[in-house]
Amino acid sequence: MKVPVELAEAFGQPFEKLLTEFTREQKMLPEDETLDSNRFLSRSVIPHVKKLSALFNRVNPDKPHEVDQAASLDPYWKQSSNPAHLRLAYFIYFMPCNLFRVSSVWAELARLGYAWKGKDRLRGIEFGAGPAAGATGVAAGEKFAPVGLPKTGDWALIERDRATLKLGSDWALRYFQDIGAGDWGTRTFHRTIDLKLGFLPKTAPKFNVWVMSYFLNEMLEGSESIEKIASLLMDTWESHLEDEAIILLIEPALKLQSRKLLELRAQILKEAKRRGSSWMKILLPCLGHQACGALAAEGDWCHEEVTWWRPPYMRKIDQIAGLDRKSLPFSYLAIAKSPRSREELLPALAGTPLEEIQRLVSPSHHEGKEAEFYVCGQDGKRKARYRPAGDEEKPERGDILIGVNVRGDVNSARIERIKKKV
Repeated sequence: MKVPVELAEAFGQPFEKLLTEFTREQKMLPEDETLDSNRFLSRSVIPHVKKLSALFNRVNPDKPHEVDQAASLDPYWKQSSNPAHLRLAYFIYFMPCNLFRVSSVWAELARLGYAWKGKDRLRGIEFGAGPAAGATGVAAGEKFAPVGLPKTGDWALIERDRATLKLGSDWALRYFQDIGAGDWGTRTFHRTIDLKLGFLPKTAPKFNVWVMSYFLNEMLEGSESIEKIASLLMDTWESHLEDEAIILLIEPALKLQSRKLLELRAQILKEAKRRGSSWMKILLPCLGHQACGALAAEGDWCHEEVTWWRPPYMRKIDQIAGLDRKSLPFSYLAIAKSPRSREELLPALAGTPLEEIQRLVSPSHHEGKEAEFYVCGQDGKRKARYRPAGDEEKPERGDILIGVNVRGDVNSARIERIKKKV
């Protein structure tokens, strides 16, 4: 994944000013305080940020990558001695990160040539919307890496916490206006998803942008299996998504959550095959419907990592709290409901068989005159080496290698030819 410079730099001082004004209007930030005040941040924000970071990254010391973000988080929200400062800490520190993650996925679609062919009115829906990081993330992506979304429409925001739902709706409307997203509105739905009743009532309308951000954990809190969730999602998408709709699923980069998402992908593919649902096209990050190479190995998982220019106040929080959000890891899927072929949906990859396309899924480092990295493609995930010719730059994480000839097995492969890098 490669994020446009304009998007990576879109969260500087003007964004901080917007957040300051908005949080003051919402009575979350006292009128006499600012987001760059060391004293206020240290006393009222950073303790909650550190606590939330620890809960979001609870680690089993015996299995350091198996983390359950949902465990113990709900009681902390309810037991906090200062809910207002807790909400502020979450909003100014975690919301922008999630917004940027979603916008990065949108930008990757644009980079590969995806163009909107849906109806001329946006009908978006975000599940577990919280502060609307998904809806605003799509707006930011469309601003700096457009695919041609309609200028009119609305977002249905579904959230089980009433106060957070109102905050998310207010923030979305303000952010849409600030970046010139067009005439987009919001509709709020205060509800908890009960999978026994399905994701949406039968009378719900059809949508053309579907976002679930950090929601899979919530779906799996009960006794529902990945197989059941995949079936319910397919039911809902068939009934409540328009043709040419786009689906974004964003989850943490941690091993446990990432593998859940990979398992869900496998079950969606299985369910689509069983139903003969040719409309379902998994676009990113896999570029196709091959078996997941990361899921094949018990200790492996798949995640992306993007870098950005953090808002100035966030750099200050990181410095004081000993944290670092300069790079943002996450796992994701982008799925299209479309009769179009992969080549039509992602024209940057057109003209090349999937067998000759590989995505770098790890950092690239030198081994002598060669570059070594992991790639993933139709034959799964493998470690590979490549010797750049002349002044050719070595491949880097996020590159998609086109026209590749790979020789060797999953443990020791050599790339002998790359026609181009995307």
